[in-house]
Amino acid sequence: MSININYDYLDRVRKMATLCTKRKTSALLDGDYHSLQHGRSLDFDDLREYHMGDDVNMIDWKSSSRVGKTLIRRYFADRKHNVLFVGDTGLKMTGDTPAGESKEQIALMAFGISAYLVDKQGVSYALSCCGPNGHKMTPFLSGAGHLEEMIYSYKDAIESGQPTQSFADTLWKTASTFTRHMVMIIITDAEGLAQMTPGLIRRLTYYNDVYIFKIEDAMLTSENTFDLEDSRYTDPFLSICGDLRQQETQIREHMEQAAIRDLTPNRIFFNNISREEEIVDALIWLFARRKGTI
Repeated sequence: MSININYDYLDRVRKMATLCTKRKTSALLDGDYHSLQHGRSLDFDDLREYHMGDDVNMIDWKSSSRVGKTLIRRYFADRKHNVLFVGDTGLKMTGDTPAGESKEQIALMAFGISAYLVDKQGVSYALSCCGPNGHKMTPFLSGAGHLEEMIYSYKDAIESGQPTQSFADTLWKTASTFTRHMVMIIITDAEGLAQMTPGLIRRLTYYNDVYIFKIEDAMLTSENTFDLEDSRYTDPFLSICGDLRQQETQIREHMEQAAIRDLTPNRIFFNNISREEEIVDALIWLFARRKGTI
């Protein structure tokens, strides 16, 4: 795939990722990718039914013919989990945050920094997102070339137009594709979070550890807010009407509490981001919260 690079995200990604790796708390990122998973070694564990994506070389044909099902041999090995990124797209991701920064740029940097860090640990990762040409999922690979290609793939999906399906449908399709444990990192906003129904949440966490970057939206009642749906700036009256601003704040708080209520029992945590400089802290916070260290 040929990519015309107009500016280099990787330099910015490396600089911000360095902030994370220099911090003592960045060690929180290490252990979560390692666990006693089933892979190849000399220590046999058991047999289980074959699932899509399993190594066909691990099929036990004798046992399979005996029970009438395709079974694979499982061994204990110290393996790293694949990491799957799921990115929200569409017009809403091209807006601004309350800090006046671009949601798109924050989404790309949140993805880039997280992917860069897992890549440094030798982990294979992929991106799932949906654009106007439909849903696409990259292969699980690693390396600078793979990272750069995925950054621009995500950028193109955000900027090229409205996706052919909702973000909830993208999550459903992604979660239904794999039947093995992975680390899933979701990049979305308040609207995307609100689409995560209890059924979808259970499906996402059935196999996966899930982390969410929630990129905040600019307030409609703030000054000089541009309404993407109407393609115009909001009425200046909205910014001076205290009652409307209070009502909007209450609606946002209600949505936030509803998300916390639905996600926390399933051990899914999210962190709000309004500025690029908050990405590293948000990433560390998510992994620390998941491990129960804060």
